[in-house]
Formats: sequence, structure tokens, C-alpha cells
Amino acid sequence: MTINKKTSILAACAVLSICAGCSETKKVESLPLTLLDTNMAPQDVELKWQKDYETLLSSFKNSDQFSDKSMFDLTDLTGDGTPELIISPSDEVNTQCIIYTMRGVKAENIATIGSYGQFDYLPAAEAVGYAYNGDGFVIGEYQTLQDGFFQKDVSFYNNTESASSGAFIKYEINGEDVTLAKYEEALHPYKEATAFKTGRKYTFGDDAIKYAIYYSESWSSVLRDEQKKAFSDRLSAILENADLKDAAFEIVDLDLNNVPELVVSTGILSDSQVRIFYFDTNDVKEIDVSCDTDGGLHYDMTSKVFYATDFDGKLQCWSMAGADINNFKPSESNMKCGRKNLLTADSIAKALA
Repeated sequence: MTINKKTSILAACAVLSICAGCSETKKVESLPLTLLDTNMAPQDVELKWQKDYETLLSSFKNSDQFSDKSMFDLTDLTGDGTPELIISPSDEVNTQCIIYTMRGVKAENIATIGSYGQFDYLPAAEAVGYAYNGDGFVIGEYQTLQDGFFQKDVSFYNNTESASSGAFIKYEINGEDVTLAKYEEALHPYKEATAFKTGRKYTFGDDAIKYAIYYSESWSSVLRDEQKKAFSDRLSAILENADLKDAAFEIVDLDLNNVPELVVSTGILSDSQVRIFYFDTNDVKEIDVSCDTDGGLHYDMTSKVFYATDFDGKLQCWSMAGADINNFKPSESNMKCGRKNLLTADSIAKALA
């Protein structure tokens, strides 16, 4: 389905008449701004980390670690308003993510963590971690920010899933045997905290890198206050009136016209709906679409098509740019979208500051 969206933007006009022998200068008049008028284009926003992160991505893409399974992400893990660059070399079970942050004017590696090329980010606990479920056992680790670096706070292991085979059950914290009570006590702060997966959002295609670096983190500067309030009001209404578990949202430019859309993932179940809000001249309009198996969408920057994939790999496709969706196949430049921010009052305020 191709979605027809009104994208004409009214430009301000000024007329200055100067006539020979005439002493009167006419006033310059501008047309009023609409919801389609922004402060600036996203690619005109300059952020201190952009060049360094772009260089790191290019360097990794030309390294021996790179493969067609490599992906990356941008997530503010330290809470300072600047995203960290997360590089995921692969999705193999033993693949850990490499995390970089800006340290002054230079990007620096501050952590390596994860499994299957991703990890959990726990905002309230200010921690990152992972748990790997093996054959009859669980092993994992949580790291917290200490002196600017993520460092191990607790590692854990248990083999309770081997009980049926007659194994001697063990619980370990930081390599030492502990009781079940001590085990649960050590992990309680992390098990109770809200977490979401990060590390594998963008592919390494040129268009994907360009979007991630020069579009994805620019919307706070691009959007005018009126536009931010319009999106914030929609999100707050959903948060207040719906009992949605695991809801999330993201600001994404789904047609690359420099005026972003608001994508809301109502949950992580495969039958959850995705609600897309977009600006018309003086209003915010909405469309509903189905979701990926994780509750979000995929967006292909090259084709300007967003799509959902079911468990059988079948695609449903849409375009807000009038792109041809017949026989669409994802390019090397695509991203997961719709689940960048958990739907909470704090994250709404932060994303639309």
C-alpha cells in the first residue's frame, strides 16, 4: 500500500518594490508557519560526535571483523544526552558488542558486552547486561558505569534447567557458590528494572550510515516547539489512556523529506499494532499498520519503504513517499524502527526536549 501524504511546504514570500521617484517602501510580509515548517534540515545540525562515529563505522566496515551480519546502534547509555556508538560484529552466540563514547573531542571504547551481538540496557539501573540460556544453564553479566567506563558489577551462573537430568544444582555470583537467596538478592536490582535490547538497529549500507549519523539524533533541533508539543500530546494521550505493556516510540523520517514522523509500537507481540503520526499543514494525522515479530517495523532508506516481517519471512510493505512497493526487496541500508524509546513520561520529555 502506498500512502498519499501531503508534503508541500509553504515558503515565506517577500515583495520589495522600489520605484524611481517613489519614497515609500512596502512592508515585507511572511506567510504563517505550518506544521510542515521546521527549524532546519536534519543534515544541517552539527553534533560533536558525528565525524568520529562515522570514521569508526567506516574503519570497522573495512576491517576483518566486518561481515554481512554486522550491524550498529546509537543509544545514550550514560544519560548525558550524547549517544554511544554500539558496533555489533555479528549475531553469533558468542558475539559481544563494542561500545564507544565521546570523551572530550575523541571517541573512546568504554565497554565490550553481550551475546548474539546485542545486550540489555537498563536505564533506571544505569546498567548494561546480558543473559545467555545454554543447554541446562544460564550465564550472564551486568555492568554499571564507573569512572566513565562500564565495568562488571555482577556475573552469574545457575544450572537449574539441568535438574531433571539429576545434576547437582549450583548458583554462582562473581564465580563463587552462593545460596539461592544470595543469588536472587544479587540480581534483584537488575531483574526488577525495565530493560530493552540494543546493539542491532542499523545495517552498514551507506544510506543507513548517513541516516544514523546525520538524521536520527537531530530531531530535537529540527522540530519547532509547536511540532514537539503536537507529538508529545499524542504520546502522553496514549500513555494515559491505554494499558500498554512494553510500548515504545521513535521519531523517524519515513519519506526522507526532512519532516519526521512519530512511530509508536504498542507492544512486542506479533499482533501488536504500530501507530504512525505525521504532520499535515495544520494537523497531525495517523495511520495504523501491522508490526514485525518484535513489535516494531523495518525501514529501508534507499527505497523509502517501511515494512513488517512475520515469522514465515513474509513482508507487508508501505511507503509514505509514493515508492513502488511491488516486488520490494530490502537493500543493504535498512533499520529497525519504532522501539528506540520506552513509552514513559521521562522518555517523552527527553526525546522531545
